[in-house]
This record gives sequence, structure tokens and C-alpha cells, in this order.
Amino acid sequence: MLHIRPISPHDDQAIVAVVHTVMGAFDVDPSTTILGDPTLNHMYQTYQRERAVYFVALWNDKIVGGCGIRQLDGTEENICEIQRMFLLSEARGKGIGKALMEHCLQKAQEFGYEKAYLETLSQMHEARSLYQRFGFEVIPQALGNTGHCGCDVKMMKVL
Repeated sequence: MLHIRPISPHDDQAIVAVVHTVMGAFDVDPSTTILGDPTLNHMYQTYQRERAVYFVALWNDKIVGGCGIRQLDGTEENICEIQRMFLLSEARGKGIGKALMEHCLQKAQEFGYEKAYLETLSQMHEARSLYQRFGFEVIPQALGNTGHCGCDVKMMKVL
């Protein structure tokens, strides 16, 4: 059974484990991706700000993924960044990614953002397909200052 809720302080360790498990399947330099981001170990605290939220997905009471939004760093434009969308392989194909994205985009609209931006890896085919189904389009250059220069695909959606 699926349950999606905002992250709580005791979820940090579980969601960090999900991120490490998923990223471990890809040959990436940790210093250029989320794995090198010092805020990764403090996910709850990272999203305790205005117009930001991180959702965790529980499948049969186990955290199997998550996704969040917050103002895109390094820009004054009214753009949120879809961040840290990760699902364990066992959670894929069950509509969990779709549900997480729906939660995030609904919150982005409630928060009044005009656009949503994200960065991903070209080898994350399932994720890119999900983003495209939600209307995200590839754009030629990075926006803001995400600090994840290892992500080679940039995408945007008008909300």
C-alpha cells in the first residue's frame, strides 16, 4: 500500500540510503552529483524553508523513494527546482514516481511558482520518461546554481 507524506526528522537516514542505492547503479563522480552535496544527510532540515517541501513515499510502511521542491538557488526568477527524485528499483512500475511528481507539482502551483526546473542524468531513462510525460522539455543550458554539474540533462516545465 502506498503512502506519501512530507519528510520528518527521523526519515533522513532512510532517504539517504535510498539515494545511495539508486546512485550506486550509475557510474558517476560523487563530487558532481547529489552524493557530494553536504545537505544530503540533512534532508529534513534542508526543506524547512518557505515554499519548499520534500515528500517521502512509503510502500508497505517502508521508505522506497522521495522527491522535493524548493526555490531554484542562484536565481531571482519564480522557478522551483524538482529535487532529489529517487525510487528504489523495487518501487518502480507501481505509479509511485507519478504520485510523487503529482504531489510536487501541485505544491509548486500552490506555492505560486511559474516554472519547474530539474536536472538529471542521461542514463536515467525511466526518470526522463516520467518527466517528459509530465510535460518537462529538455533545455540547452543549466539554470540557477544547483551545484550538480555532473547532471547532463536539464529540463523545464511551465506550470
